Amino acid sequence: MLNIKSLNAMIHAPIRLGIMTVLSQHESCDFNFLKRTLDASDGNLSSHLAKLETIKYVKVTKTFQNKLPNTAYTLTPLGMQELSAYLQQMQTILQNTNL
Repeated sequence: MLNIKSLNAMIHAPIRLGIMTVLSQHESCDFNFLKRTLDASDGNLSSHLAKLETIKYVKVTKTFQNKLPNTAYTLTPLGMQELSAYLQQMQTILQNTNL
């Protein structure tokens, strides 16, 4: 029996799944890259990144580049572990779907 309720709700939201997927493919991404890649608004992206940072799935690094502030994001080991578990659950669901 598939337990859909066991899916990680913090990852399952489309924008957060997008953030984690992009970060899993890059060592680090800045805010503007994520914004363009995910076609997200500043506020929407910021709120979802803050949630992922709070639960320690994403690490935030603030620096300056050419005297301008730059915020970069990386997926933490915990974030990678949780994303992997989520994707395995989704794969199981898909394998057990008769379409």
